Amino acid sequence: MSMLKRLDDALIAVVNLMILISSVAMSLLVFFLIMSRYFFGSSMIGVLELATVAALWLYMFGAILSSRNNDHLTVDFLEKAITNPKQKAAYDLLRSILVLFPAIFMLFLARDMLNWGIMRPQTTPSLGIPLLVQQGPMLAASVFFTAYALRDILRAVAQLKLTNSEGA
Repeated sequence: MSMLKRLDDALIAVVNLMILISSVAMSLLVFFLIMSRYFFGSSMIGVLELATVAALWLYMFGAILSSRNNDHLTVDFLEKAITNPKQKAAYDLLRSILVLFPAIFMLFLARDMLNWGIMRPQTTPSLGIPLLVQQGPMLAASVFFTAYALRDILRAVAQLKLTNSEGA
């Protein structure tokens, strides 16, 4: 398990770096776009495309981080109301199972999108950026979402077993 933890930490370090790079890039590109429209009366060709690519990377990697930290789907009032450890473990299991289904659905959609992009390559209109550059973070996010949902299910099952053995 220690090896999985180190792998997760390494991957999240990369995710954090990508969040930093994409947020700085998106901020600078949008700032440049606004300034060019203000000072020159028109936008620079391709800046909006680059900002959109940076935004997609930022959103998807932010979602990966949220999924890792188990912040993606919570009902605060319900979660705080559950004080019984067995009920809390059952709630965590149910929540994790509910997260797994859309994660798997997104994984299949991302795979199909990737296959489509490989078979019929498309590019952005002005800069000719391959759409695979925008599809990459969606595929990565869906893989991470599924992996973390499975991790959360295993944790909840283990916690449920622990509470059952303590109660027995």
